[in-house]
Amino acid sequence: MNKLQNIVNNKWFAYVFFIGALAISIFQHYRVFSLDVIGYHSWRQTQTQTVINNFVNVDFNILNPRLDDLHYVNGIYRMEFPLAQWLVACLYKLFGNHLYLTRLFFYMTTWVSVFGMFQLVFVITKDKLTSLLTAWLFLFSPVIYYYSVNPLPDNLALCFGIWSVYFWIHYLRVGKPSSFIWSCIFFSLSVAVKLPFIVFGAMYVSKFIEKKGNRVLNFKYAYIPIMILIPSLLWYLWVIPSWVGNGIVKGVFDNDKTYIQLLDILQFNLISTFPELLINYATVPLFLIGLYVAIKRLDKKVNSHRSFIYVGVLLVVYFLYELPMIDKVHDYYLFPFLPWLFVIVALSIHYIISMPSSKLKYLIVVSVLLSPITSYLRCNTRWNTESPGFTKEYLSHKHQIQAMIPKTAKVMVIGDDSRSIVLYHLKRQGWSIGQYGIKDKDFEDGIKNGATFIISDCDMATNALFIRHTDSLLFKINNIKLYKLK
Repeated sequence: MNKLQNIVNNKWFAYVFFIGALAISIFQHYRVFSLDVIGYHSWRQTQTQTVINNFVNVDFNILNPRLDDLHYVNGIYRMEFPLAQWLVACLYKLFGNHLYLTRLFFYMTTWVSVFGMFQLVFVITKDKLTSLLTAWLFLFSPVIYYYSVNPLPDNLALCFGIWSVYFWIHYLRVGKPSSFIWSCIFFSLSVAVKLPFIVFGAMYVSKFIEKKGNRVLNFKYAYIPIMILIPSLLWYLWVIPSWVGNGIVKGVFDNDKTYIQLLDILQFNLISTFPELLINYATVPLFLIGLYVAIKRLDKKVNSHRSFIYVGVLLVVYFLYELPMIDKVHDYYLFPFLPWLFVIVALSIHYIISMPSSKLKYLIVVSVLLSPITSYLRCNTRWNTESPGFTKEYLSHKHQIQAMIPKTAKVMVIGDDSRSIVLYHLKRQGWSIGQYGIKDKDFEDGIKNGATFIISDCDMATNALFIRHTDSLLFKINNIKLYKLK
């Protein structure tokens, strides 16, 4: 063990370690950088990429994120503060409109997160080997593996969140005031980019309510984070009233699922999503050991321990509140759990390597070796051009269809409930209507506002409304039909 520690403590070891992890990761993702936006959650990815494109081509104002769906006035659709999208648009302004720049931006963001996890674990354990191994296992979490190269603002929010936790724990360890301020800044940025990361604010309560003989309230740990958070809060106070029909706001209090369905979603996430996608099956044994160690060593008198408890409680509340929206598909909604899950993994690794004769060390070796393989096997098939997450002809024949529609023409899309996927691939603006949401008013409004084409992958042959408004069939490939409107 002493020999191993001497090797690990050499300056060159960390560089070699991270270069090795980077080489494996690049090898796994190399083909993805040249792919168009496809795969799991294409709707959210195309939505993000559309905002990027419109920052570049329409309006660079960061306050006006735009989609191509004109159901929204001027296409403006404000949800999270679009910092990630705007930063990518800056790269486009400098280097040209290339999707690989989007993938590269989010990939580099992931690596800043990985380094943040290394720093966070090191400030907790003071052990470089534990920190390196945890960073490795975090990198090969299946959700990180998949979303690291996809257009998703949650990636940047996670990065900011990790660094906010690091600077907070660093402050608790060394008492450096600037670390507290940096923690608050990164916390505010993470919330701006993605609202659920507001649960991280609970970590400051450990110093706000501090027990030293008698319980005292130290108000600077409330007003400083809140003051720095104000710009992010103002954004959401401005935009949330426009989130009409968005289930995220009302959560469990506005859902059409039965208790049985909610319990099914709960068990699915607990026995599938968390171990399989967030932690990685190869890492689950370490997580379970770490959970035992965390509970055994929990000391409520220690501020960092209380920080973890308070955030943990809010994470559970957030999970239960958003359960109907998380459902069985929205794994990226669970990004706020990731830093805390892998801190638990780190506790396991640190515990095991502190026992020189323990055979559990082989478990660490197995987890480290298997995690890149299991993450690859679990998520690599999500990038499949034959099954891209939507009707594949919109991808394989996109240029042929685009050539038939003038660039300034407005298009009505039928059958795309995402309201973003088809319009993104067509590179046109218009109105997107779900297969079962066709109404007279949608057609009339579209035609009144200048729609001249309609495209659909649904069977509309018997729909009188559709027949009344279409003129001629211009293109057909399998289920996709492009019509000229009257």
